[in-house]
Amino acid sequence: MPATAELAAIRTRYEYAVADAEKQRTADVQAALTEGATQKDIAEATGYTRETVRRIANPEAAEAIRNARRKGADA
Repeated sequence: MPATAELAAIRTRYEYAVADAEKQRTADVQAALTEGATQKDIAEATGYTRETVRRIANPEAAEAIRNARRKGADA
C-alpha cells in the first residue's frame, strides 16, 4: 500500500494540473473575446454554458456575485 505522503502527492499533482488547465482555459476564452467572438459563440463552440463563459470572461464580477450570495446565506 502506498504511503500517505505518496497519496497526498497524487492529490497535489492533480490540483496543480486542474489549476493550470483553468488558467489556460481562461486565457483562451479571453483571447477569443479579444478577437471578436461573442460569449454566445464561445459557449456554442465549447459546450460550456453561457454562465460559465460569462464567469471566465469577467472573473471579478463572478467573485462579487459569489461573495454577495455568501453574505446573504450567512444572514
